[in-house]
Amino acid sequence: MDYIELDVQRTKDGELVVFHDTNLLRLTDARKAFPDKKNYELKNFTLAELKKLNYGAWFNVKYPERARDSYSQLTILTLAEVLDFVDPVNTGVGLFLELKSPYLYEEIEKEIVALLQKKEIYETAEKKPYILFLSFSPASLKRLSELRPESPRILLTRRNFVSPKRWRGWLEITEEVAAGIGPKGHVSFPWYIGAAHKKGLFVFPYVINRSWQLKIFSWFSADGYITDRPEMLADFYNRVQEFGESVGELGENILEEEEEKSTDDSNQQKKNN
Repeated sequence: MDYIELDVQRTKDGELVVFHDTNLLRLTDARKAFPDKKNYELKNFTLAELKKLNYGAWFNVKYPERARDSYSQLTILTLAEVLDFVDPVNTGVGLFLELKSPYLYEEIEKEIVALLQKKEIYETAEKKPYILFLSFSPASLKRLSELRPESPRILLTRRNFVSPKRWRGWLEITEEVAAGIGPKGHVSFPWYIGAAHKKGLFVFPYVINRSWQLKIFSWFSADGYITDRPEMLADFYNRVQEFGESVGELGENILEEEEEKSTDDSNQQKKNN
């Protein structure tokens, strides 16, 4: 099942919105639109103010080879708006909801769960989960385990490199609050993935944006991937085959970089069947 990853935050007037950074300056024209503002943290803006910002032009400037005119017209969406046109129950496309810096937004977990209930998005035993929660905060995942235990949770980790002892510590924390762990790709060595599997935890490395990474981590038995290049991941799954014991079977070009082909900056996660 495919999932779209969304970062959820809250506006000054209490609206749940989808936005990656806690600060608006990198991805919007907030400074131009509101030159008199002294603080450009998202939590200090109302929804009406956020709706006035351009949310896509930056991508066309940074990635001209993948630019689209339509990106220059994008605006920040509320979580409710996203649920209206990507309703997992009707579309079959699941949602990865990452709670971005939840310590900034008291009881945001309760508000997200309430919105899912309002939209009648419930988990069923017969289908794969519609909603997965992600966070770097064990405390936030703990609250979600009490509010909506039927939706799986993933603890994200920040370190590029980690000792076996620290990894075991992360797994112990994960066991208490989540069903899976999301390490940076650099950390996804087979012995680390194997240790997680022995504890019954699934492993979704992030951000996996190269085809050689997909090949290697599939060989290492990763359970899924978080990527900025959904079209690459879809192509990989369309042609993937079981890899044998020999590294040579992965192909001579395993370490070659492919051209960047992504057409947007959204994250999509795809689980192994």
